Amino acid sequence: MLDRFVSYMRSMNMSENTITSYGKDLKQFLEFISSRDIAISAVNHKTLLQFLDHLTQRGLKSSTKRRKMESIKTFYGSMCKLGELKTNPLSDFQDMPKMDAGSMKALTEMEYRSLRDVVRGSRRKSSVRDYAILELALQTGLRISEICSLSMDDVKFSTKTTVGFVKVQKGKGGKDRMVTLNDAAERAIKEYLAVRPKKKQYQELFLNNRFKPCDPNVIGGIFKRYMGKADITGASFHSLRHTFATHSLKKGTNIIVVQEALGHKSLTTTQRYVHLVRELMDKQLTKNAL
Repeated sequence: MLDRFVSYMRSMNMSENTITSYGKDLKQFLEFISSRDIAISAVNHKTLLQFLDHLTQRGLKSSTKRRKMESIKTFYGSMCKLGELKTNPLSDFQDMPKMDAGSMKALTEMEYRSLRDVVRGSRRKSSVRDYAILELALQTGLRISEICSLSMDDVKFSTKTTVGFVKVQKGKGGKDRMVTLNDAAERAIKEYLAVRPKKKQYQELFLNNRFKPCDPNVIGGIFKRYMGKADITGASFHSLRHTFATHSLKKGTNIIVVQEALGHKSLTTTQRYVHLVRELMDKQLTKNAL
């Protein structure tokens, strides 16, 4: 049934990153119910609450628990559509973990400027590439998986008559979208292209030191170390996405524009960042009193 689900997701043009993530979540859930001799068709609200309690005891964040429950919900919904199951125990499940603002770390202006300086001043062979990735994340809010999946043809620079943009193919939810490239992002990418290895067998934009496409997990680890050198705590690469959204709204960008750039289906998801703007403003105005 899990194999059937994976095939179904591929037929729906979902990204490989999403499919892998769903697969891992479901494997964990199936192992959990198997250890308790519960059949897939016998799962109910009590089972789901027990699984949530199991995840809580393991110390998982609310955002991670919510993602796992969404994976299970998608699985059961898909299996019902395919006729493999008759009911979806998550269709009316009301105890989904709430997204906590604490899990949505956005860098302050001082922090992301410091991170820029660290990456720019790095002696790593990949520093020019890393800086291009950093600017792309800060200026567009793209996910790390989306950045690593970009091909050379997905980037279009501005001309005298057109604005530059990057095409995100099969983003989260299997949707394509186009996000505007500003001058800062264009300059950083052009600097990288000047030193990028000319390997015709790979069309991905960002390559590693072995001239192969970058792995999202490796890039995430590299930026975790950069953040440590910049004295930034409690952040990850995904925090750059939160930073883009938070500061864009803070500077007056229309929330619909931010929603489109982030690829959110629901405006409600984007509105979470309004609370971060409020928190950031409170901290900065208190700290920087005249």
